Amino acid sequence: SSKPSIYRRTSSGITTLAHYSIVAIHGLDGDRELSWTAENNKMWLKDPDMLPATAKNARILTYGYNTTTWGEQQKLPETMQSIAEILVSRVVQYRMRTRTPEDRPIIFIAHSMGGIILKFALIYASRHHREHVLNYKSFSEVTKGILFFGTPHRGTDGITAAEIFVKIHAMSGEIDQTLRKHLVVNSETLEDMRADYCAISDRYITNCFFESLPSTLPDGRFRMLVPKYSAVIPGATNLGAIGLYKDHLHLVKFESPEDDGYDDVVTTIVLMIHKILEDRGSGIC
Repeated sequence: SSKPSIYRRTSSGITTLAHYSIVAIHGLDGDRELSWTAENNKMWLKDPDMLPATAKNARILTYGYNTTTWGEQQKLPETMQSIAEILVSRVVQYRMRTRTPEDRPIIFIAHSMGGIILKFALIYASRHHREHVLNYKSFSEVTKGILFFGTPHRGTDGITAAEIFVKIHAMSGEIDQTLRKHLVVNSETLEDMRADYCAISDRYITNCFFESLPSTLPDGRFRMLVPKYSAVIPGATNLGAIGLYKDHLHLVKFESPEDDGYDDVVTTIVLMIHKILEDRGSGIC
């Protein structure tokens, strides 16, 4: 994905009739389509027998951004902050362009680094004033539910959260040495951002999904990339945690409704939707 953008990928929930939006954000070196597509070419976010069949009144969107090229002078937190700010802008403008009702809630589905981007975005938006011309603050206010999949919220076993990113990035090939340097140097910034998110986490229903199978590295070794300790946000409120019998890359890929873990994910989404719409009807949202 060379240009950050939002694509509407399903036909469920015509804009004027949808009760809520679901926005999916891929991870490091991911793709708005392929990151969610299983080996049998089923993309559960848009397949008519999968999520659209369950979330009938949803507008389901995917967000794409480019992380395959990292500037020599740009540090990781600055890069991620920039991606996050563009995410906020794109979502707010998309909702304005499609005349989306201001109170329509959003549920985010974020894989791996996409979860870090989302946390940056929510923190960034929450610090804006409603008077801003594009009302970036609304991004934080309409977000009601979040599903994190394999997001490294903190380091583990002596490995920093930044070093975990290096291992994930290495899955796609040779690791760029500049990226490695920036990741390690700026690990403390990533850890600080986790605390900032926890301070606003009571506004959202959060569920963290973590891998239970090791990933196969390019050198043939097996490694658990983001174990439960790292994937579950310490200190967050309204938090649930569920393990899936999958490796890191397959956490968000399902071949059919019968695929292992799919029911756990969809049930979580359905319960989240019911809670959000119930609170919205009672005026809590």
